[in-house]
Amino acid sequence: MSSPALASASMSQVGERPFFTLCRTPLRVSLFGGGTDYPEWFQRQPGAVLGFTIDKYIYMSALRLSSFVEYRFRFAYSQTELVEAPADVSHPVMRAVLLREDYREPLDCSIQADLPASAGLGSSSAFTVGFTNLVSALKGVSRSKLELARLAIDTEQKLLDERVGVQDQLHAAFGGINRFNFEGDKISIEPLHIGATDVDSLSSWMVLVYTGLKRNASEVLCEQLENTTAKRVDTELGRMVQLVGAAQSILEGLHGDELPRELARLLCEGWQLKKSLSNRVTTPAIEELYDACLRHGALAGKLCGAGGGGFLLMIVPPDAGPSFTQAIGADRCVPFKIEQYGSTIRECW
Repeated sequence: MSSPALASASMSQVGERPFFTLCRTPLRVSLFGGGTDYPEWFQRQPGAVLGFTIDKYIYMSALRLSSFVEYRFRFAYSQTELVEAPADVSHPVMRAVLLREDYREPLDCSIQADLPASAGLGSSSAFTVGFTNLVSALKGVSRSKLELARLAIDTEQKLLDERVGVQDQLHAAFGGINRFNFEGDKISIEPLHIGATDVDSLSSWMVLVYTGLKRNASEVLCEQLENTTAKRVDTELGRMVQLVGAAQSILEGLHGDELPRELARLLCEGWQLKKSLSNRVTTPAIEELYDACLRHGALAGKLCGAGGGGFLLMIVPPDAGPSFTQAIGADRCVPFKIEQYGSTIRECW
């Protein structure tokens, strides 16, 4: 699946249907504005986030089954399910999407991922976006990136009653470096205008550092959303929206080494604001690892996702990269590149 243009693998005859469908959906790194993408905030104040997707993915493959196969549906992820009908599927997202789409044809589906789940990289929403994209392709239904994101948001917030924001679904669907704005029921997308050279340079200054801690985002968010609803963190969230605009100016206006260095300055403030939203955002172990990263050459960083565990994003000058990786541990440092395509489909005949 290395080709960026993951469209049809070959031309098919009119009316012929693909026998094998692949979906690749990227994980994301949220830089600024996290917390303002929840209805508890943007239904009363404008929200905004800025982030990007990375070349680490959730992969889904779907094989149409012949009628004489002894089972109708097989789903393989962290466990394997053999069921007769979509309503019998245990995985909540798969069940909800299959039922909403009224998908009934026999199917064998497998899921793999580059990085672990519950790690602050938006994997849950990437899964929902990817599976929605996959089932849409199997039905022959073409959907825009915004439609995919809105369907995923609806699945998680309404069908599954999950306390989730709306940025992860948008990142997974659109890909690239974007600013997303939220106000009431309105969503607007602003792709950032950054040259390819600066995008590659920015990637070379960044590394993901695994804390070794997994967490349930809903549990971590409970206190934060209570504080948001009670208006106890309005000042902090308002400042986080301002940082989105400041970061956009840096990313679109600066070049070379000046860009990541100025971005690091903003990340320092953003990380302190994030920690003020809830007592559950960080832990002593996370703070110890963060401080170790700074001692070994990182300029700044932040915890990805809601908090409580997962990955730290650290900005590390390239010339300090080798010594940083050796000190922190190659087994927990993950280099990456910024990807541009979002959730994509490839069909094989």
